[in-house]
Amino acid sequence: MLHILMVDEEPEILELASIYLPKYGSYSIDKAYSVKEALSFLSHNSYDAIISDYEMPETNGLEFLKIIRQIDQSVPFIIFSGKGREEVVTEAFRSGADGYVQKSSNPWSQYAELDHQIDIASKKRNAEQELRMKEYAIEMSFNAIMMFDEEKKIIYANKAAVKLHGYDSKDSVIGRDIEELFFFGEEEGDTGFFSSLQNNRWYFGELEGRKGDGKRINIELSAVKISNEIKKEIYYFISYVDITEKKKAEDALLQYLTEAARRLKEPLNHICRNILETIDEIDKIDEVNQPEKTKLKLSVQVKNTQQIIENLKELNKTISNGFDSIPEDFKDFISR
Repeated sequence: MLHILMVDEEPEILELASIYLPKYGSYSIDKAYSVKEALSFLSHNSYDAIISDYEMPETNGLEFLKIIRQIDQSVPFIIFSGKGREEVVTEAFRSGADGYVQKSSNPWSQYAELDHQIDIASKKRNAEQELRMKEYAIEMSFNAIMMFDEEKKIIYANKAAVKLHGYDSKDSVIGRDIEELFFFGEEEGDTGFFSSLQNNRWYFGELEGRKGDGKRINIELSAVKISNEIKKEIYYFISYVDITEKKKAEDALLQYLTEAARRLKEPLNHICRNILETIDEIDKIDEVNQPEKTKLKLSVQVKNTQQIIENLKELNKTISNGFDSIPEDFKDFISR
């Protein structure tokens, strides 16, 4: 249901509107007989559209429109007047009116037209609000976002992108060649960045980026190809994050795992050799000293095994602390 404020000094016009407009759509109508009363309504309510007569005492419809535009730039405002002079219509649209409907003796046709104008204006407002919301979401995204054209020139960069590349302002980024900020590498088949966008209209992968000071960073990036059918132009939309620290952590973990594997491999090899030697000696045991020698070797293997267990505990603890996605109960299990 649309909440409408209708302003007219003639009570019969307002009554007719409350009768005929609901026949064309779902409306809730507040009726004001002057601009002063209308402003009182506006101080306590918000409206989907305002409909105002042109000729009213004290303040006319155009003056009321200018007041409204100082308060709200987006609310649809339609002049509904018996005056159809060209200069009035021109001034109304110049002042920010969204529609102009001339009153007539046929209530069905005039209120049908008024309903049509309200529908157009409210849809336009909703579309503009949705667009602004999307623009705000993109601009304030934590992900870096850019757009570039077929000439590889950057035409948009949000705040996160400007900051990620180490620049102070958008003007330092917009207009640059996209290849100044990214290392796309060799195009191999359909897997390269540009060939994937051309053939599949999308790309996802890891690349190297470049900051303003020349420093290289690791990037995880997704991109899509966008066609503007009206202008017959192609654009590319990319969203990405800096994964440099993540890559460093992965490299450090790999080094740790390599060292841990070495620390496990050496005592395991030692245990295997000693067990094989012990097996060979079992058949040669005599009653005097061989049993003690065998026991000693086996106790050494027990100690080596215990050391392996401790190494595994340390490894598991490090791994579990390094990955937040591991459930707590599983972390407890692998750290035992």
